[in-house]
Amino acid sequence: MNKQLSFFGQFAAGVTSYGKAISFVFEKGLWIYFIYSIVIAGLLTFFGFELIRHLSNGLETFIMNYFDLESDESMVTAALNIFLTVGLHILFYFIFSTFSKYILLILMSPIMALLSERTEEIITGKKYPFNLLQFMQDILRGIIIALRNMSIEFTFIFLGFLIVWIPIVGWLGALFLIILSYYFYGFSMMDYVSERRRLSISESVRYVRKNKGVAIGNGFIFALLFAIPLVGAMLAAVLAPIAACAAVLDVENRN
Repeated sequence: MNKQLSFFGQFAAGVTSYGKAISFVFEKGLWIYFIYSIVIAGLLTFFGFELIRHLSNGLETFIMNYFDLESDESMVTAALNIFLTVGLHILFYFIFSTFSKYILLILMSPIMALLSERTEEIITGKKYPFNLLQFMQDILRGIIIALRNMSIEFTFIFLGFLIVWIPIVGWLGALFLIILSYYFYGFSMMDYVSERRRLSISESVRYVRKNKGVAIGNGFIFALLFAIPLVGAMLAAVLAPIAACAAVLDVENRN
């Protein structure tokens, strides 16, 4: 048996498989799934930014009233008002941007399950007859995985805030959190393959750990795409599950 592909080989497969995903979208007619992605990502972005605006303005008003600063027209108060406006918007945007990725994974789980299955059919020729009960189980599992990963990531983010002020350790901690988020995004995409193979969640965890380079590579591009306002979320939701399935099959063929 061939030696297992290295971490960097897996990472490269996770990244480059997005090129194959783009070709599949246009050559195999998968572009139709963008309709769902556009609607869901569009609504998520609209309501997300409205929520950020209301929360930021509401908290800013509360702080200004609590400290009785509304009637103070000094330069210091004006500067504080600007600082609060900008700072609170940035804070709530950071929170929303982290949550929104997992919200998208949950809302798009039915489409992602179909895309992953369709990709494997295209590459291997293996047909999966549609089973409504199994499809519903796939959706439920996708939601459970997203919630699991989100809970773990936010636990680490909370712990990270406790050490972020420590020189070097804080910087390394921030880097770890970024890589961890890539891993969990890719994990969610790869688990659709694990589900079709009837792997339990614990078995899927072990499988993804063994192929963590693929997960991090897939999640890395997912996060980069998501950083593009509105359009990025639409692209990521469709391309990521296709790329993850293609990368998993590619790595397994080379092992």
